[in-house]
Amino acid sequence: MSQVPSNNQEIVSVSDINNLAKGLLEKDLSNVWIQGEISSFTAHGSGHWYFTIKDQKSSLSCVMFKFENQNVLFSPQVGDELILNGNISIYAPSGRYQFNVKHIEVFGEGALLKAFEDLKRKLSDEGLFEQERKKDIPPNPLSIGLITSETGAVFRDVINVLKRRSPFVILTLIESQMQGKTADKEICNAIKKANQTSDLDLIILARGGGSIEDLWCFNMESVARSIAESRLPIISAIGHETDFTISDFVADLRAPTPSAAAEIISQNHSNLSNSFIRLQTDLRSLLINKIGKLKNDLKNQTSLLRHPGEKLRETSQRLDNLESKMKSLLVNITLEKQGRFERCVSTLKSASPLNLIKPNQNAITVYSMNLLNAMKMNIEKKKKIYLKNINTLEAVSPLSVLGRGYSIVSNEDNNIISSSADLKLKQKIRARFKEGQVIAEVVEKIDEN
Repeated sequence: MSQVPSNNQEIVSVSDINNLAKGLLEKDLSNVWIQGEISSFTAHGSGHWYFTIKDQKSSLSCVMFKFENQNVLFSPQVGDELILNGNISIYAPSGRYQFNVKHIEVFGEGALLKAFEDLKRKLSDEGLFEQERKKDIPPNPLSIGLITSETGAVFRDVINVLKRRSPFVILTLIESQMQGKTADKEICNAIKKANQTSDLDLIILARGGGSIEDLWCFNMESVARSIAESRLPIISAIGHETDFTISDFVADLRAPTPSAAAEIISQNHSNLSNSFIRLQTDLRSLLINKIGKLKNDLKNQTSLLRHPGEKLRETSQRLDNLESKMKSLLVNITLEKQGRFERCVSTLKSASPLNLIKPNQNAITVYSMNLLNAMKMNIEKKKKIYLKNINTLEAVSPLSVLGRGYSIVSNEDNNIISSSADLKLKQKIRARFKEGQVIAEVVEKIDEN
């Protein structure tokens, strides 16, 4: 029979003893490194990991809580040889002691490489690397969002390439850290911000070279999914040509370097500049041809001018009308072509600086005004010639001769009589003066010969 403790001995509860043991273990074994192989693993719905590690002789129950395992870069699997850091504790409700894991890494090959392969396999199985889901890169982007660090060399390299090859492209910097603990979150926020900017055509995600640790933020699942969910196409330009990240596989296009990304998006912009030059040349040729046609029309109109002076005056009036129509037509043509030019300028206004285009616009306006002035001077010259011809015709007109005191004599049938031999005595004749006419009778014929 067991002995009942005396009144001076303290009796403790099961909970008390477990808590006492828990305190002792956590005090003495608060920072322990353990190596072992995973023999079982459970990822609980709460986010906590429950697993067992073993060696050749023993096993140990482990737990890694959510707030600790969310920073682990890989997914532990049964059979993985691990190195763990943490403290020994007792789970008081059951009295079972366990290892509370604070840090975990793969023994041998390294956690980063395993994490990379695990995530690559996972996303590949989901189809995020498939070509069919990738968005097309615009052939002539005019507004580009660049996600990188403002202080890095990448920003200057991209600016230099675009300034040389596509000076009219608008480059918008969306600054983000490119390495460090918070880099992945900043990159995700930058991608989201770029997609909320309505006038961007595409995104370049760029960073210079570095170690695998420096580039690790581009191997984070959150960054990969942000790239896949982007509305805008994304060009990944991470590190050097030999560097590959998860972001490269998910992006719509991988560029070997940031400078190469700028080269890719600017390769078609020279064609756009040539199109602008051709448009300017076509406009000038069209104006010259139109003016030539108008000159020919004017020459044809002048050939229709006939005697008498009334016809000349009608033609002169028609010429005035034609001048007005020509002016209106020329102004309309100029305005139409100027409108097309301005629309082209508006399309290319992203070219910085804008004064590359404005001189051409001003030149077109100057050409148009010079043409108008030349047409006006030519028409005025032609009018003076026509008026001179009118005066000449009027000077030799029969009406002008009558004004100098002469008269026109005709018989009763209105036939002109130029000789007295054509008259008979007592024949009635009609004499027309500048103003009015009379009817007379021949009373005598005088032969001046």
